Amino acid sequence: MDTDKIGLLIRDLIFIVMMTVLLELLLPAGEMRRYVRMVMGILIIVAVLQVFVGFMRWAEAQPAPSATLEPRTGPGIPDYRDYQAEYLKRAGAAYQQGVARQVTALASLAGLEVSGVEVLLEEKAGEYPRLCEIKLHLSAAVPVATENDVQVGSAAEWIADFYNLPRDRVTVARP
Repeated sequence: MDTDKIGLLIRDLIFIVMMTVLLELLLPAGEMRRYVRMVMGILIIVAVLQVFVGFMRWAEAQPAPSATLEPRTGPGIPDYRDYQAEYLKRAGAAYQQGVARQVTALASLAGLEVSGVEVLLEEKAGEYPRLCEIKLHLSAAVPVATENDVQVGSAAEWIADFYNLPRDRVTVARP
């Protein structure tokens, strides 16, 4: 919106106000003065709305500023992709450690002695790592076909359900 339009608006408003005062002076007191004020008020509103609508059309016609997604590079400006890759690596390691601690706690609740937990993640480019497989390493040997074997199977099923994994993705390794 340029200054010419603002100047025209001010000129029109001054003209309308002067016409209102002149008509009120010329008209006799009575009902007619109220109608003159109403009509002149409507003219003022129309003048302001014309400028406002013109501004809205002008704003729509202006091109939107373009944003570039390419990083600026140069001396002293680090590339954000390096930071992103490092962050994803650290997030994956922290996630593996957290899941390993949770699985150890869940296994101990089931009565298993766990010496270690391997958490395997599926990594896709540009995404956070996703849980793929869990391997439990028991610290004590569990004889086959005993009550403890059923306990190991139910604990593995419980962990698979907890992490919404298929049962074959949770394995138990015996020493």
